[in-house]
Amino acid sequence: MLSRAVTFQFTLDPNDEQKILLVKCAGARRFTINHHLARVKANLDARSVERAALSDSEDPCEFETPWLSWSAFSFINEINAWKNGESNESPFNEDGSRGLAWRHELPNDAFECASVDAARSLLNFAASRSGKRSGAPVGFPGFQAKGKVTPSFRLRNRTKPGQPPTSQPIHFTNPSHLRLPKFRAIKLFGPTRKIRRMIDAGRFHVYSATLTERAGRWIVSLTGVAAELHRAERSRASRHAIPVGVDRGIKSLAVAADANGVPFESFEGVKPLREAQQKLKAANQALARTTPGSKGRQRARARLAKTRRKVANTRRHWVHQASKALVTRSQVLVLEDLNVAGMVRNRRLAKSVSDAAMGELSRQILYKAKWHGVEVRVADRFFPSSKKCSGCGEVKSELNLSDRTYSCGVCDLVMDRDLNAAINLARWRPKGPTAGATPASKRSSLLPTT
Repeated sequence: MLSRAVTFQFTLDPNDEQKILLVKCAGARRFTINHHLARVKANLDARSVERAALSDSEDPCEFETPWLSWSAFSFINEINAWKNGESNESPFNEDGSRGLAWRHELPNDAFECASVDAARSLLNFAASRSGKRSGAPVGFPGFQAKGKVTPSFRLRNRTKPGQPPTSQPIHFTNPSHLRLPKFRAIKLFGPTRKIRRMIDAGRFHVYSATLTERAGRWIVSLTGVAAELHRAERSRASRHAIPVGVDRGIKSLAVAADANGVPFESFEGVKPLREAQQKLKAANQALARTTPGSKGRQRARARLAKTRRKVANTRRHWVHQASKALVTRSQVLVLEDLNVAGMVRNRRLAKSVSDAAMGELSRQILYKAKWHGVEVRVADRFFPSSKKCSGCGEVKSELNLSDRTYSCGVCDLVMDRDLNAAINLARWRPKGPTAGATPASKRSSLLPTT
């Protein structure tokens, strides 16, 4: 049964013709989103003028300009009719025909998926204004300008699970090539054996392919649904039976210990951003010395983007290693509910907290725990895991971040601060009727909010 949402990423090695087509598809996505936003903005402005012109005695609902639907379905129908020359507003070409003359060069999904993205952004804006969307307020979506947004577009597979892989628009033609609509076969970097075997066995179905340019490289993300892991992978028999507490920090990526006080696992701190500060500084200075619009500026931007991409990849790699080790070796994990968004707002901690990837680590543990059948408990945000003594239970009134060793004045316990916090987390037990479960509100609070 297909039940897991899974994404595989590969770096592309396109030829010159395919590179041009990739750029065109990304431009078509920007064009489509701007097209819909311009229509909606013009509609809102016209209705706003009519609303201001109406007197108090007149019916405020009597607008000459009808309300424009923001649904994805209406956006798709409108852009298809507009670009195919079937709408009264379709553009005229030099030969007298109507519609976009270059529409047949690109896959139709480049326009339709962009319409879905535009509708989603507008619905988020409407939900934020009405108070139905939690989090920071969302303004009207901005128009996308070339060079200021990440080139990206999405293609759908348009087939149901169970159909032969070769009959699907998106499929592997051989171990090193992926076929996409209008692109033929594009060469890939990296091993593809795992995903190909899953597809051939009917254990993975590709729903869509998202192509994004990052640091001069095009990356394809194949998103779909996969079958549950084998029962041996989800078996809890060979795992650590005692609950394991995980303390996330800045000095160490994560320190884990069980409820008996036995150290379980320790992962060194991830500091790729601080280690790359000198390279980033030199790349930024080189970029500042270039002339806007020149070829040298493009090369300098590419060098800077490559350095930043390496930082992100390094951080993501180590976080994946830590989250997998914790999930596959334990039966019960206890995390602390950190206010990552609040910590990032502290100017003295922002860089270190972001570099430590606290929110990303918890996100990966949560979704991997579902795959492997691991129970995740979330300690209360105000639980004093760091200030509490794991030996006698005494709670310190003050504990500075510079104090890396915990010293108890009651029982004379002396141990590493992070290890002491991990032991306290492992011993934490939920209260109330939902004991042993992870509430949805708690799970969402583990993730960084923006």
